[in-house]
Amino acid sequence: MLLWIGANTGYNVDIPHPSIKLVSQTELEYIYTHGTSIDQGAKLHAFYDTVENIIYLPDTFDLYHVWNQGVLMHELLHYVQDQNNVKFQCIAEMEREVWPLQRKYLWEYHGVRWNYDELWYRLSSSCTTP
Repeated sequence: MLLWIGANTGYNVDIPHPSIKLVSQTELEYIYTHGTSIDQGAKLHAFYDTVENIIYLPDTFDLYHVWNQGVLMHELLHYVQDQNNVKFQCIAEMEREVWPLQRKYLWEYHGVRWNYDELWYRLSSSCTTP
């Protein structure tokens, strides 16, 4: 996946492999929210902790499931962004590049079309001003 990221971006991927931890869904959400709750309808699939340099995945993660491979590629790309010292105005802005590349990865590597909601993508990848 790192090689695919390198071939599809200008990022240096000659970097150490990230730490990956499998945790329960409850623990995943607890770590991500720093102890606060997550929206009832939302399900956190994974996340990259920029402070600890760890990719957290649920302990139900199945590497042989195509969607999960897309999720891992997504988090690896955040790791690569971080290791390449890419600066963003806000955390949400990190998603602007990742969602389209995740879609491209799923299509090119697995033949799966991911048609995400364009409005949701724009809202979730933009910095808001108070």
